[in-house]
Amino acid sequence: MWLVWVGSVMAALMSWCGSAEAGCGCDKPPPPRAAIRPFVAFAQQPVVLFDDALEDGRVYQVLFEPLVGGTPKRERGRVRLRRDLADGVIRPHLRVSVPELALGPCRVSVWRDGLRLVDVPAEAFTVTAPPLPLGDVPAARRRQSYRAGIGMDGTIYIPVDVRRVTNATRFWAQGFGLPLDFEAANVAMYNDQGFLMQLLDPTVPGLSQVVPAPGDGASAALGYWRHEFRTYKELHRREDAFALDDDESWHATGTRHVNHDLIVVAVRGRLTSGGTLAPGASPPFTLAIVSEPEER
Repeated sequence: MWLVWVGSVMAALMSWCGSAEAGCGCDKPPPPRAAIRPFVAFAQQPVVLFDDALEDGRVYQVLFEPLVGGTPKRERGRVRLRRDLADGVIRPHLRVSVPELALGPCRVSVWRDGLRLVDVPAEAFTVTAPPLPLGDVPAARRRQSYRAGIGMDGTIYIPVDVRRVTNATRFWAQGFGLPLDFEAANVAMYNDQGFLMQLLDPTVPGLSQVVPAPGDGASAALGYWRHEFRTYKELHRREDAFALDDDESWHATGTRHVNHDLIVVAVRGRLTSGGTLAPGASPPFTLAIVSEPEER
């Protein structure tokens, strides 16, 4: 069945022309102001908490409390005054790494001297699985017994590491054992800074394709064309205007730097039996991904 699926996907990829123009570079609209950014993250990923009550240079404890199972854990971080990506205003940034936690919605709070100073509800933050590495080479990958984090609203978050995807590449992905149906309009992509990177517009030819769930326990199949990033990488390597500041979220010229290496694919659909995915860790399923680079 796996070989049959791969064969059919490769045939679809060869006939699918990725001709859409997609937004690229560092010209994305800034993320909105938030108490925590990004709003979805995985273990060991840095997150930043924001509150004007936090004092520059002080050390605070950050408590992570998973909503569905697991054990609460604490991290420590020191506040630094930095420019907020949302509007460029200098604000206190409390940066910590996410500990190993149960997947799903997670309450986050900031403490000092036994007092809770900041409280982020579980609706505003979700823990998910580590990113899956992808490349711009012909490949068929499958991750068995894969589990991802599901937020309070039933959205499943699947991170991918695309730092090795330089050339224009077409991807197909499908979950086996996850009977989730969705449309292109139900898919969004975010980066690890909280930027909205892509909304799949079904009216843009060549950008994406969705094949409905077949009704045999598998999810809908998602096809996505990622444009080339060679130009973006060369600009950041050669042009002074794209040199990074001491804060890697900003260029030395004062413009925002948008990271394209870590992307979270957010899918909100409905189970073929009706209803939505339950918050927490997804049931284990096989995640299959096929990649096919375009000829240069």
